[in-house]
Amino acid sequence: MLKEDTVEESKIHSTKKSLWNKSYIYLMLVSLITNMGFNMVYVIISKYALRISDSLSIAGIIAGMFSISALVVRPLAGVTVDRVNKKQLCILANILIGISLVGYSLSRNVPMLFFFRVLHGASFGLGSTVNIALVTQYIPKDRMGEGLAYYGLGQVVAQVVSPSLGVYIEGRYGFSLLFLMIALLSFTGAGLLTRLDYTKDKGLGPIEKGQRPRLSLNSLIAKEVIVYAMVGGIFSFSNGIVSSFLILLGEDRNIANVSLFFSLGAIVLFVLRLFVGRLVDKQGLSLIVNIALILTAGSMVLIGIAPSLLILLLASVLKSMGQGTGQIALQTESIKRVDPARVGVATSTFYIGADIGQGFGPMVGGRISDSFGYGTLFFVCACLILATMLLFNIYQRKSSVSYANKS
Repeated sequence: MLKEDTVEESKIHSTKKSLWNKSYIYLMLVSLITNMGFNMVYVIISKYALRISDSLSIAGIIAGMFSISALVVRPLAGVTVDRVNKKQLCILANILIGISLVGYSLSRNVPMLFFFRVLHGASFGLGSTVNIALVTQYIPKDRMGEGLAYYGLGQVVAQVVSPSLGVYIEGRYGFSLLFLMIALLSFTGAGLLTRLDYTKDKGLGPIEKGQRPRLSLNSLIAKEVIVYAMVGGIFSFSNGIVSSFLILLGEDRNIANVSLFFSLGAIVLFVLRLFVGRLVDKQGLSLIVNIALILTAGSMVLIGIAPSLLILLLASVLKSMGQGTGQIALQTESIKRVDPARVGVATSTFYIGADIGQGFGPMVGGRISDSFGYGTLFFVCACLILATMLLFNIYQRKSSVSYANKS
């Protein structure tokens, strides 16, 4: 048995010498599949819920329950990922996502649709957390930023392709076939995951050691990365505001073709992903994040004053450059700051910041824009980003000495 374990460990370590190993590529494909399913459902779920409930308010609740259930499950997902077999957990998450999509197609009343929407959100929250924790096992440590950047390409491609594809399939073939097709993709993803070369981390988790697991705040939240999660949350906060109010700002100012903002941003983000990871691995975190925050704040100011589409497109480029570099750098550093046994908790903590920012952005933005207008909304967002930059730099100065000693 010991010999078999040694062979397996040798296998996994030899795999990790190269970034483009089989398991890493499989996980990239699973990420693409998962995010394509999410984006295809995201654009049509309110319409589907309205058909079942005949109520806009109920349709909105059903649509929003996905994010709420994903947010609630994050802390538990993080600690679970660090304590059990990551490969099996990832397979389970994809199977549950597939089941929830089959459930959508079978739903004929609000309670049933509500249940499967919650299941989908919880499964997605679990899956996105374990996927990151798992993929880091196949990325060489000195290429972590590059590996995570390439890994995120699936998410970018899904954002560009999937919404239009989902609307097209639903319009031509109906909701049920769309949901079943996405479910088949999820089950295919689960099948790909069975092909991973995987060895459990030896002695890293209480369950693997045979000990009784203890839940504590430290096991649910990685305090080492809370500040990075907050900074990442500010990026998501601004993203939520832009997604929710840019079209309305365009209508208010009679700017046509505002949707090009999102298309151009996605293209810039895709190109950035091809090389920004190497930059993250070579340059210091503080430099990259400070530049990213300045670029993002600048994009918010440009949106706030934009009289034309040209200015909005310039803002789109700055926003994608800022968020594309900043979030990769922060997520990479979050993983590096913790022991391998706590990568899952670090990942879930980082995603909690993103979930909160994305969720509260539209809520806060609605209040501000309703009272003071869209221009003020984006100026306030820029000020929050700059205030966050100040907080980040204070934290970096205070933590640099202790982190250097730890290293």
